[in-house]
Amino acid sequence: MSQDDLDRSILRILQGNGKVSIEEIAEMLGRSPSTIRDRVRRLEEERVILGYSAIVDQDRLDMEAEALVLADIDTEREGKAISALMAMERVSEVMKVTGEPRLMFRVQAVDRRELLRFLDRNIRPLGFRRLDVRMVLERTVRYPGFV
Repeated sequence: MSQDDLDRSILRILQGNGKVSIEEIAEMLGRSPSTIRDRVRRLEEERVILGYSAIVDQDRLDMEAEALVLADIDTEREGKAISALMAMERVSEVMKVTGEPRLMFRVQAVDRRELLRFLDRNIRPLGFRRLDVRMVLERTVRYPGFV
């Protein structure tokens, strides 16, 4: 179902601060709390809102090694490999990309040695033909709600 201006306003507010209450949203938008509650519930049921989460400062988690991995795999094994990657706690994101290799995923570990060990023990056995590992030197991220 398509969203109207009210839905988009609610989504914009929640993307900036997922902890804001229904009552606060209602006050900001000049609507009743019951109207906002119904809209949020519908957006959740329609899976427009997939969930609510905390933004965590990765630098404070002792995860010193992060890599973007480009990988090739046979088309018939791709779905199973993506499912396996998404089940791994160290893999935070999997993307199909244009060109070769066709998959890219983000991996984090405590240090470089653990990251390389993780790739050898957990990623290579999935049947990738080629792994191109790019270590992340520095990240700059725009977080929702921050200017």
